[in-house]
Amino acid sequence: MKKLILCLLVLAFSFSPTFARTPHKALAGETEDTGTGTQDNGPLYVGLGTGADFPGSNWISDHLVGGGANGFIGYQLDKNLAVQLEGEEWFFTGGGTSLDNFRVLAEAKYTFEGKGWQPYLLAGPGLVIQTLSPTGDSTTNFDALGGLGVQFDLAPRTHFFLEAKYNFIMSATTTFTDLPVSAGIWVGL
Repeated sequence: MKKLILCLLVLAFSFSPTFARTPHKALAGETEDTGTGTQDNGPLYVGLGTGADFPGSNWISDHLVGGGANGFIGYQLDKNLAVQLEGEEWFFTGGGTSLDNFRVLAEAKYTFEGKGWQPYLLAGPGLVIQTLSPTGDSTTNFDALGGLGVQFDLAPRTHFFLEAKYNFIMSATTTFTDLPVSAGIWVGL
């Protein structure tokens, strides 16, 4: 229930700025967009996405692909560099078992300049909580990721993104890998 409320709050806060009208910067005598898809009118942003997670090494062989969602809040440090806190939840089923893969990540995001669209890189550490059903076994492990994506300008401070990450889940006995691919929208606050 808490996860549903969190998702609804992120959704509510992310859509309200989308429909707000702001004056064009050139009319107000300010500088234009820097070409990274961000403007200087606020460093905070929120986003929400959904997609598929593809298991890599050391996963249960019956879990072929998972589905889920991710939400994040970020802070723009400068025109190219941002930091963000992200929560992801991916569900896998197969062979009579289900795996809930909940992850919290602290990411650095470097966005390259571009007009209308911008590629970006992601990297950072995190924690992953995995719960296997029906047994109820649960583990918490460290996670590290590297990723890349592209964002497309929909409106000032409103962007569609498509990204892929490669995660390394480091348990006491082995390392698991997975590749979540997600798409969604992020908006500046």
